[in-house]
Amino acid sequence: MAETVQQENKRCIYFFLYDRSKVQEEGDLTRAGICYFYPEDTPMDQQELLCGQLAGVSRCVSELSSAPVRLLRLRKTKYAVHMRDNFLWALSCVADIPDVSVCAFLDQLIDLFCFYNGPVRQSYQLHSQEELAVCLARYLSHLQGGSTELHHIFSCLRTIDSTNIDPLLLLKAALILQACQRCPLVLAGCILYRGRVVSTQMPPELTVKVMVHETETFSQDHRLRMNGVTSGASPTSSTVTTNVFLTPSELHLLRYPPVDNRSSDTPQPLTRPRKSRLLSRTLSDTLISDQDPSEFPHLSYQTLPSSPRSSLSDESCFSPSPSLFSTPLRTSLKSQSEKDTPPESQEHSLPNGTLPNRGTDGNSENRQVNSLSNGVPSEQDEFSLRLNDRLAKLELTDDSAGSGDDRQERVEEHLAKESKEARREGVRERSECMSVRSECVSVRSECETSLESMFLYQHRVRGLVLALLVEPSFNTHPTAKDEVYHSSLASLNGLEAHLRTTSPGAPGAQGPYTFAHYDCIQNTLTTNVCGRSAGPQDRPFVKATALLHSHFSYTDTLQEAIIRNASCAVYGTRTAAQETYFLQQGTSSRNSGIPNGQDSAFSLPSKARHRLLKHGVNLL
Repeated sequence: MAETVQQENKRCIYFFLYDRSKVQEEGDLTRAGICYFYPEDTPMDQQELLCGQLAGVSRCVSELSSAPVRLLRLRKTKYAVHMRDNFLWALSCVADIPDVSVCAFLDQLIDLFCFYNGPVRQSYQLHSQEELAVCLARYLSHLQGGSTELHHIFSCLRTIDSTNIDPLLLLKAALILQACQRCPLVLAGCILYRGRVVSTQMPPELTVKVMVHETETFSQDHRLRMNGVTSGASPTSSTVTTNVFLTPSELHLLRYPPVDNRSSDTPQPLTRPRKSRLLSRTLSDTLISDQDPSEFPHLSYQTLPSSPRSSLSDESCFSPSPSLFSTPLRTSLKSQSEKDTPPESQEHSLPNGTLPNRGTDGNSENRQVNSLSNGVPSEQDEFSLRLNDRLAKLELTDDSAGSGDDRQERVEEHLAKESKEARREGVRERSECMSVRSECVSVRSECETSLESMFLYQHRVRGLVLALLVEPSFNTHPTAKDEVYHSSLASLNGLEAHLRTTSPGAPGAQGPYTFAHYDCIQNTLTTNVCGRSAGPQDRPFVKATALLHSHFSYTDTLQEAIIRNASCAVYGTRTAAQETYFLQQGTSSRNSGIPNGQDSAFSLPSKARHRLLKHGVNLL
């Protein structure tokens, strides 16, 4: 197996954590601010030189550019930099690693430290520097080793090879996780086997953090078995609970997962008006409904289908019905077009194009739909509300006073007055909204820096681990832990026995093509280079993939690209949800750099679409 014979691929050259608050005066020693430095056997003089120079350069560049520093590029190396709360995190890698991969590597390392130890300042106050150095070394070892270079480029999850596993086993793993969530104190979970993900309910960012402890335990057991020491003295089934820290956004996502409002537990159907095909619409793009506003259902939070864990913010994210209001521009155009119509037709329709309504029920329904769809009424919506109220009053009070040209003149006068008032109020409301929005952004940034204490429950059955994120009251609850343990013990034993007897399969021979398919949503990688280390024949493909992935990350408009040298060509394509790279083995036809229709590189897109269909990759 690849996970049992692989060696650590040292991507990291230098890594250090530097506390700038401890070095304020000229006489303060630089070594006083060094919290951790990797490699640990680096001479102290070199540590001080590197930390002091990078700290000064990072602060100088951030002050000159008025933006935080993310990457510093030197002649042969590059440094990913992150400054937070007077702490400087810096990670150095070789120059051929993509910039986005280096920054993602550092972000994962920081997230791992905060996940298991809490805020950085608080962790160094509660624990000794030697204890936290051991933790950082373990996190570095976990992120550097374990997978191929392609996994390091995309910083993706290490998943189990499902090609040699019965799909029913994967379904059984998903059912075990669903059964554990019957306990209301369980937020989400994942099942790992020998350092690989079998099934998960967590976001990819949380799954990576949960894998650290299990991967380290499996590596220790494997080293003991390789040295001839058996682990028979250890129990085959054990549980452990670890204190972890989650950000408010992660905790909100676990407690209130996105729900599908189309699914309903009640048998009563909820009829809704027809929706437009436009993905993004303005008020001028909405369709005028032919139905009476009173025929639409009364929309409220009570009538919307929801799950027990849904929130008001989740329930209000449905697609709004087409607006029944009209914009001032459409109203004026409609009034001009109705000047040529006979008076009989004008009695049956208002100048804004809607059917006359004798009451205010239609306006109340429209007001509710607008408030539910957007949360806060916009300037055009409020203006349309006031305009429709005035038109309704005119229709009620002046229905018998006159018709035709007199009514049209009164409507135009009211329209001019309302437009002037709307301009004055719009400027004032816009300034107020900008101030409120700036306050919300500042509050959100403060909330993201705070961390919530939770617990990670792990149930280990030999090489299989059930990891659950639970509420803090899970440990003190009288029956919660016993119920979760006994309800999943038999299923975990059976799943582990089936996975243990499943042969991993020998690495396949070199095929006629090499591909890599990266799922950006699930953060997983599918490739035929996964079961073996990248040899000389795969080196051009890995380098081309790294280069194309870097270009895709920095160029949003780039969708397809072909990169080639004299011997091979690699085709890359990406969408919002995936990236795919394809290399056809064999020598491609040479050219002098001038585009040639006979060049085999131009046939790579069609070959990739047809050959990758059997791997479940649809590029059509």
